[in-house]
Amino acid sequence: MGHSLKNIIVSLSKEFGFTKIGFAKVTELDEEGENLQQWLRDGNDADMKWIINSFEKRCNPNLIDPDFKSVISLAFIYDTQVPHPADKNIPKISRYAWGKRDYHKVIKKKLKQLCKEFEILSPSSKFRYYIDDGPVMDKVWAVRAGLGWMGKHTNVINPEFGSFFFIANVFTDIEFEYDEEITDLCKDCMICINECPTGAIYDEYKLDARKCISYQTIENRADELPDEMQLNGWVFGCDICQDVCPHNKHKHFTDDDNFYPREEILSLTFDDYLQQSEEQFNKLFEGTPVRRTKYNGFKRNLIKAKNKN
Repeated sequence: MGHSLKNIIVSLSKEFGFTKIGFAKVTELDEEGENLQQWLRDGNDADMKWIINSFEKRCNPNLIDPDFKSVISLAFIYDTQVPHPADKNIPKISRYAWGKRDYHKVIKKKLKQLCKEFEILSPSSKFRYYIDDGPVMDKVWAVRAGLGWMGKHTNVINPEFGSFFFIANVFTDIEFEYDEEITDLCKDCMICINECPTGAIYDEYKLDARKCISYQTIENRADELPDEMQLNGWVFGCDICQDVCPHNKHKHFTDDDNFYPREEILSLTFDDYLQQSEEQFNKLFEGTPVRRTKYNGFKRNLIKAKNKN
């Protein structure tokens, strides 16, 4: 039953647009927990205190539900064929956020429908899903389920389609035949470390959020960004470490138009954005991740990126 059910789950998940599906046994994440604890001790989380607040659950999913036995980890590609504008007068928004809808909403809808299908297959079973929105080490489970390996830039890399993919995880009380982890193919490559303009990737597999453009432009709620921070034209997120990764040269693209860049994002200049009212900003980015910065935060990023461009 476990093997046949696994095959059906994989087939169903692909019908919903997920490219890769892997299965891992739920265990306490001892080694990963120690690494996370040291990362927190070093202050690399900046002010993202929700991580420490949910630390125990992140390390042990059975504190969320003692019946969990397996994780179904799913990859959803969001990359497109469109390059970032070369014009330095046009601010850059990370690929995952430049479309017309927030990935949480898009993927959650798929997961909700998918789990209903799972419940039909196994009515007495539990299924709980997350898409970067719960006390879960998403990337760790993706690695354990064989979706890819943890790259030196701390993003999960798949050897076939690179790292531009969302990770969703479904926890269940069903036991499966589990997948093997993928060999780390970063080897001696140091490109992402060398190309990070702020030194946020300060060592192999180590990221300091305080120096990360993505953290500063999205999570930092301060009125001003640090004086020494160079945004290199980015105003929401940053794709540099992924753009330069050799494993992203084997292009695989999404067919979900929710993640295609909108024409405005590819053409509006710094001055165009800075002239917008709060109402115009809210209308332009309605339903997208960019709204997280709010009007004042986005304007702060624009001014900083324009002046240091």
